[in-house]
Amino acid sequence: MKKRTFYAILVIFLLIMASLSVVVYAYNNFSKVINPEKKPLAVKPVGAPYGGKLYKIDFESYLTGDTFIDLNMTLRSSYDKITIIVGDPSLKGCSGMECALRKRTAMELGLMIGAIYGVKPYVENIQKGANNTSALYKAAYEAMKNVKSDYLNMRQKIDIGLGRIGNKKHLVIIFLGPKEGATENRVFCPRQGVLVIEGTSEDTLFVEVLTIKRLIGSAVK
Repeated sequence: MKKRTFYAILVIFLLIMASLSVVVYAYNNFSKVINPEKKPLAVKPVGAPYGGKLYKIDFESYLTGDTFIDLNMTLRSSYDKITIIVGDPSLKGCSGMECALRKRTAMELGLMIGAIYGVKPYVENIQKGANNTSALYKAAYEAMKNVKSDYLNMRQKIDIGLGRIGNKKHLVIIFLGPKEGATENRVFCPRQGVLVIEGTSEDTLFVEVLTIKRLIGSAVK
């Protein structure tokens, strides 16, 4: 084998190994995001009544030691983009009660996030002299343009693991339900720009979103 060929093969091999190392590193980091290795600074159990049943949800703090400050700080910070990870790709286009409830849960969250995200452009347009109707329309447009939903595929896991999304400029909200292997009913922000909503049943996920909405005082009714 000529030296030139050998070195070319060696370079290709090293590039492949480097790429694989990045993927493994990112995937491991993603696992640490949804399952933090450290203990939370504080845990606030919340009982949420809904439909004649009491749902017990743990709100965990990993940022400030106050679970509700974590939640408000994460959801009300200024972001360029927001991505809602609806769940496993198998939920895309599926039918049945569980799928319908997950979609309803994602829609409820999207409305809440849109209302929060729309406040800043609404106020800015009012200050520029726009009337109420025009300001509301522009705020809704900004929310539609910058708030997206997606499913938890490998690319998303890598992006979260590497911090490409789920940071100071790009909020990511992740649903973990039965299809994603949820083992607890909890809500937590493992790092700035990431909110994880985990529920062992689809109705629990829905109630968790309603509870978040109530706790942060969302304008959405």
